[in-house]
Parts: sequence; structure tokens; C-alpha cells
Amino acid sequence: MTQTSITPGGVVAGYEVQRLLGRGGMGEVYRAFDARLERPVALKLLSARLAEDEAFRERLLRESRLAASLDHPNVVPVYDAGEAEGTLFIAMRYVDGTDLRALLRAEGPLEPERAVAIATQVAGALDAAHARGLVHRDVKPSNVLIDRAEGREHCYLADFGLTQSVTNRPVTDGELMGTVDYVAPEQIRGDPVDGRADVYALGCLLYEALTGELPFGRASDVATIYAHLEEEPVPASERRPELREDVDAVLARAMAKDREARYDTCSALAEDARSALGVAAGTGGVSRRLVALLAIVALAVVAALAAALLVGNDPSSVEPETGSLVGIDAASGEVRDRLTVAAQPSKIVTVDGQVWYAANNALWRLDPSVGTPIHVDTVGFVHDLASLGSNVFVARDGKEPFTGIVVAYEGPAGFRGDGVDVLACSLAADRSIGGLWAAGCPNVVKVGLQGGQLSIGGTTVIPMPIPETAGSVRWCLCDMTAGEGSLWVVGDAGDPRVWRIGRSGKIEATIDVPVAPRSIAVTGGSAWVSSPLDDVVVQIDTETNRVVRQIDVGRGAAGVVAGGGAVWVANQLDGTVSRIDAATARVTDEIAVGGRPTELAVGEGTVWVTVDERS
Repeated sequence: MTQTSITPGGVVAGYEVQRLLGRGGMGEVYRAFDARLERPVALKLLSARLAEDEAFRERLLRESRLAASLDHPNVVPVYDAGEAEGTLFIAMRYVDGTDLRALLRAEGPLEPERAVAIATQVAGALDAAHARGLVHRDVKPSNVLIDRAEGREHCYLADFGLTQSVTNRPVTDGELMGTVDYVAPEQIRGDPVDGRADVYALGCLLYEALTGELPFGRASDVATIYAHLEEEPVPASERRPELREDVDAVLARAMAKDREARYDTCSALAEDARSALGVAAGTGGVSRRLVALLAIVALAVVAALAAALLVGNDPSSVEPETGSLVGIDAASGEVRDRLTVAAQPSKIVTVDGQVWYAANNALWRLDPSVGTPIHVDTVGFVHDLASLGSNVFVARDGKEPFTGIVVAYEGPAGFRGDGVDVLACSLAADRSIGGLWAAGCPNVVKVGLQGGQLSIGGTTVIPMPIPETAGSVRWCLCDMTAGEGSLWVVGDAGDPRVWRIGRSGKIEATIDVPVAPRSIAVTGGSAWVSSPLDDVVVQIDTETNRVVRQIDVGRGAAGVVAGGGAVWVANQLDGTVSRIDAATARVTDEIAVGGRPTELAVGEGTVWVTVDERS
């Protein structure tokens, strides 16, 4: 008989097994290492009994491929599935955190805001699966993985090993597929199953998260199965009196015996639970956009204070902050240069073989062959940099609150003109789009450059989201770039859209993105949008102007740039730079640079990264 267990140090399908993470009815899960892409994975090895079932093996491989197609920030990505020397395996993203089962055991029932936040994220993952005709069939707390980073909880729904298409009936030989504490009545009866079976299980999970107890907890599996079929759960408000009674009707509908009486979608269940519990919209994980907006406001206040204190001062008189400029060879992906700079670098561009960057409320330039930064000008807080030809454009704060100015520098250090008054969040410059553009609050303006002076040209109005609410207000147009003959403009967490603008200033396309966007690059027939809240890059097809996939990268995906046939992403929370092959949309390398990398620029075969080295 085929064995499932493997000794740490062994290799399965190229994955180096490191340690056992857990066991279940389907098999064992190990932490393993993918030597090809140099990343950890969760490797699930299916039990020998299942491996010997030809029908199950074929279905598992088919459905695992379907599950791997789910590009959703709350679904654990499936990297690989197959059979190696008689062992069925599934390789998934390794989440270094806890799971909801362990959390409930350690902390007991959760506060309503936290429970709804978790349920909402799981609901989004399930609805994404249902939209592709897939049913999870084993929703339970141990399959909800919780990753904590920077004070936030991000949930992943794991273990799509039981997933099936709604058009296919599983081959089970009469065995119940699912976990008895959360299984829907139709699964017990062997009736056809659709997404409402997952609604039922999510209702059970939310009940447990709120009360700390199972809705149908009984002394034996037989008694539990009978309860699912014939009994009603004790109202959650009776088990935990501080809960609003309104939630009882919501949970009862979710766990209705007749699936026709349940919610049609998991998100509808989560939304009704939020309302019934009096949880404000946008609280916790209901919408992480509000959290991002608060962060934007906080950063803006800090930046304004720093500018007020430092503008006009010689930056050499300010205590320096430790930073680096890291140069990565665009062809090999190897770190070629690491230049220490006497300040924390932020925005960066390359011009005529030199690197220009903003740090300590000043503009600096650096010749990599010399390695000594040269102070160009004290400019105050810098929102963005752009370059065109030998010109460097700087968007900075003005002298008065909530004002700004764009100035230009030519050649090694020559100041050019007095600039133009515009409060710009981001800049883009390229001859293919007619020169320089500035994205402000709330619109995009064309900036002319004639006779050594900058001037305002046309203005493109970027519509605000409708209806405008506290959770959807747009604070900035966070990034811009040129590509495919167009200007591409990115919104923010409150308004997660991308606008494609032609040379004339006309909006050619408005594209909704399913994440909180941060930065954008265009290459290889695609636009690539990073999201630090979701740790992904979203790929947009520039021919159809549609989102085609989400690509998992490192933690805190920040700046993104295109060069050398690749897309480069600075991951500020794990000190790496991801390289995505622009042709295949696959991550081909994770390059360790240390510190907190934030922005990137490409010049003469080198990808330059700004790194904050402070501990």
C-alpha cells in the first residue's frame, strides 16, 4: 500500500519536506521548501487509501487545477498538484500564522467586529469559488488561516482538496465528505450540492466565532448528524447574552435545513450579520480600505509636520536617517550595488546614468560609479519624481498647508524656472503621452514646458465614486505611469480604480480593481498594479482593459516598475523584491534586499531600490 507519511528531509515532487504541520482525514500537511523558486510551501500529501482510488485521483487533479485558477486575496493559492511515485500531493502557499480553530481555543468567543471581519473575508473567497462553479464543501475554522502583519488580520480560506464542480457528483463510496460539525444536511443525505452548502457551513463557523460553541455540538458524530438534519441550534444570543438578538434570525437563515431558504451568497450572510450585530460598515475586515485611508491621513499629517519643521534647513544639520540604494542587475536578478546614503530615501528616478532620489526633505543625485550622494536642493516633502530626457521633475509641498508646486531641474544640478502651482500626489512623464502630467486632488493636469517655464495645460476630471461615503472617499491619485500610448492613473483604497487617459486628456477606460491599489507599471501588453494590503499585483490586459489575474508577491507590495522584460515589486514588509516575468505573469525570483524597500527605478540595465535600513 502507498505510504503518505514522509520523514523530514525527504523530497516529494521537488519539494524538500521540512516538518509536519498537521494531520487530517484527507492526509498530512507539511511545511516544505520549493527549491526552484526558493520559497516555503504547505505541502499536502493525500492518504494512501485515497491515492489508490483511481476515480478520486482523477477528480482531485481536475478540481485542483480549477481551484488553482481562483485569483482571490482570501484564497490560499494552489501552486501545484499531481502524483509523484504513487503519492498524491497539493502544494499551496505557506501562511505563517494561526488558524481560526486555534484562535478560538486560545481566546474564546470573538468580539462581533472581529468575527464579522473574518466571516466577510471567508465569504468573499467562497463567493469567488461559487462564481467559477466550485463548492468548497469543508468550510471550518481550521481551514481559515489568519496571517497577522502590521496590526491587521488577513484571512485565507485553505484546503480546496474537497472542492467539486457543481456539475460533478463526488465519488465517495457512501462516505461523508466534509467535517461533521459544519456539514450541510444535503451533504449528509447525499443530495446534489451547490454553493448554499458553503453558506450553511459559514453560518456554523460564524455562530462558533460569536459564541465559542458549536451550533450542533453533541456527544457523538451520529447525534451531531441527527441534529443537522432535525434540530434547531440554541439562539446565539442565549449562549452569549451581550449579542444582539437580531443576529439569531440571520444565523437561523444561514443554517436553514432547506437550502432554498438560505442566503444565495455568503457575502449576503456576512452583510446581514454585520447589520444585525451593529458593526459599522468598514469595521475590521469588512473593508480594509477604511484602514488604508486612515493610514493615508496619518502619513499626510506626519509629512506635513516634517515639512514645516525642516523646509529651508540644510539637510546636513538634521540627524541623518540610515538608508540604502540597492542596485539589482536586471538580467540576472543579482544584487550588484548597495550604496549607503545619509538619509532615508523615498522617491527615485534615473537620468543619464545617474540616480536622483528624495530624502530628508531634500533632492539628491548620485553617480553609482562614484558612490557619493550630492545634495541638489532643499525642497521640503516630496510626493513624487519623474524624468524626461535630461529633466527631473519634482512634486513637493507648497509653503502654505494643502498647496503644492511642481518644479523642474535640468542637467546635473541646474534649477530651471520657478515651477507651477499644483498639489500633485504623483507624476508621469513620457513623450508618448505628450510630456509631463501631474495627478492632484482630485484631477489630472497636463503640465507644459516651454521657454524654461512650466505651465498648466488641460485638466482631466477624474470622477469621484458614487455614492460618496466615509468608506469610499478618494484621498489621492496615488500613482501614474505611461505605456501603450496612454497615461495610466491609479486611485486609492477608497476608490480602487485605474483610469486610462489618452494624449488628448480624454478618459479611454475606467477599470475596477479588486484590491486597494498603490503603484502601477505598464509593459508586455499589461498594466501591473501593486497592493500592499493584499500582497498581490493585479494584471490588467491593455487590449481589453480588463483584470485578468492576481499574482501573489511578498508582504506589503509597494513600488512597482517595468524593465528587462520583467515587472519588479518592492515588498516593504519582508525586505524583498519580486521579479515577475511579463510574458508568463509568474514570479520568477524573490530577491532579498533587507530593510524596508519602497520605490524602484530602472536605468541602464539596473533596477534601483530605495531601502529604509532603520530597525
